[in-house]
Amino acid sequence: MTDIVELGRRVKRSLDGYITYRKAAAILIIILVFFLYLGPGLVSWILGGGRTSSLSPAARCVHDKLARSGAMLEAKNGHTDQGELLSYIGNGYIGLSVSQTSNINIKSKRTLSIPVHFKPLVSASLNTEAGVREEETVTVTDYLAGTVTHTRCVTEAGSEEPVTMTSVVYTHRTMPGLLVQDIKIHNPGGKTVSVTLERLGISQWDTAISSTKVIEHGDGGLKYSAVTGTVEMADGRVMVVGVVTRKLPGDVVVSPRSSQSLHFLTGVSYSLQVEADSDSVQKLRAEMEAGAIASVRTASALSWQKMLESHSNVWKNLWTSGFGISHSYAENAINGDRINATIYYVLSHSPTLLDSTHTSASMRTELQGYLSYTEGCYSGIRTLEARKLWTSLKYLLDVDTVVSYWLLNLEKNGCHNLVKAGADGVIQAMVLSLPGLKFSNQHLELNVHPKELHRDLNVRRVNYGNETHINISIHVMEDNKAAMFLSLDRRNKDYYACDAGCLDPPVKLGPDPIQFPIKLTEPLTAILYVTADSEHMSDLKHTIHVVEVGEAPAHESHVLELHRTGGTGLHPLFWFTIAAIIIAFHLFLFRLIYNEYCGNDKYRLRKYSDYG
Repeated sequence: MTDIVELGRRVKRSLDGYITYRKAAAILIIILVFFLYLGPGLVSWILGGGRTSSLSPAARCVHDKLARSGAMLEAKNGHTDQGELLSYIGNGYIGLSVSQTSNINIKSKRTLSIPVHFKPLVSASLNTEAGVREEETVTVTDYLAGTVTHTRCVTEAGSEEPVTMTSVVYTHRTMPGLLVQDIKIHNPGGKTVSVTLERLGISQWDTAISSTKVIEHGDGGLKYSAVTGTVEMADGRVMVVGVVTRKLPGDVVVSPRSSQSLHFLTGVSYSLQVEADSDSVQKLRAEMEAGAIASVRTASALSWQKMLESHSNVWKNLWTSGFGISHSYAENAINGDRINATIYYVLSHSPTLLDSTHTSASMRTELQGYLSYTEGCYSGIRTLEARKLWTSLKYLLDVDTVVSYWLLNLEKNGCHNLVKAGADGVIQAMVLSLPGLKFSNQHLELNVHPKELHRDLNVRRVNYGNETHINISIHVMEDNKAAMFLSLDRRNKDYYACDAGCLDPPVKLGPDPIQFPIKLTEPLTAILYVTADSEHMSDLKHTIHVVEVGEAPAHESHVLELHRTGGTGLHPLFWFTIAAIIIAFHLFLFRLIYNEYCGNDKYRLRKYSDYG
């Protein structure tokens, strides 16, 4: 005990000699402010760019490539292969997980779940006599562009400049039977490098027959391998499949400080199911081969940049409608990353029929009719609460299962016409189903219990007809009560809205958000109604038979905290700040003690000057 008291006296004397208690308090306040406001940015810098200088050349190469996708990944509009989500591409006609060992998959009843035993993707590997010193890779899936980009950075022994091999893969949205792979090799070093290309191709496909074809490109004729074969179904029938893919060149030589690009097209065509012993199988082989060749020829007439732009523009147009929700730390909460990934996979299994080169003018008119007929969609419980629709998406079988459940759920809950319209209708049906929106008898209504609105959410550009888009936002206000905000993106006529019970006069909607209260009725009814028919809106209050209508009560604080902090009651930043203050204080104390016992007297700063 005496030692502790003596230590305290020594610390006090050291403080008296070096710094006043007032100054010490000021320093602690400064440290608190620093960690509270600048700490998160500093940590981000340390974990991110601040440590890049300590990375190896290959790791720094991957880090720099990944940084270009930083904004997209932060917005949850894509993912890397470092998480629990599958790298996948699809256009509703063909699809595959992106790896060298992946088969092409073609359409079953609802999903792209029938494997064709052909592995079309090309891998690039560096030839080096000195050996590979280091290799780093990363794969990024971009939902908005519908592409998967695989980057490999390889550092050769004796070199500090990594060779970068980047592969961009996508299944084209407007040319359904087309798989595109663009490979770019960049050699920043001072000596020539050689790269080997490899494709696994046919893999245990017993019925496959292969031949060589020459297809004209802008640069002249290129040799393609044409493969036809049958794929057996569970009931014994078969589908006839044709695959046409460019033959690989020899080793690619890249000069110092230069780049080289390679482009590979794969055409795929397949038939409906037929009997295995049917006389038409041989005829279908020729037809499917011709269809696959036609896809390649159509694509070869475009520049590579034009081909990518026409594909990505369709994906971006699909995402003009969407659903957003505030992040929740609660256990098993569904957040934006899972929602966007699920929508991406479902859309990847759905064709964009309106943009397809295979769709005739008469079919487009029919599809527009499907998009316009939304009556009854969506009539089930809101899908945000349907746990079966939010299971694992790590493996191909997982993705196929989740997608099949989603499409089945939409079809059986009044959205069958939208599903028939392809991806344009599927995205609308999904956006309606997530919050509980439903088109019903000349109006759009929002069916959700007010107690479930304890997270901010946003529904973007719901199509009300082809010329009107509605935006709906729900925010939890400072008084813990939720409120709705409605606006029109564009309109072809006047639209009106009313809250639960429609007892208040209808409110005319416009481009500026208009606030509506969240009301609770007895018995429970929809909390929002939107229609273009003002008379119908006025009549609704006589058809919604409610006994009591009042503002929904405020959410309990502990419920909100559960989502905001995960139930700890305090934000994680608070605990980080406390920990930082404790560490800083102990470092400060250690220095004082060190200076007291180990410091040199001539370097001490004294409170009073000596006169002599």
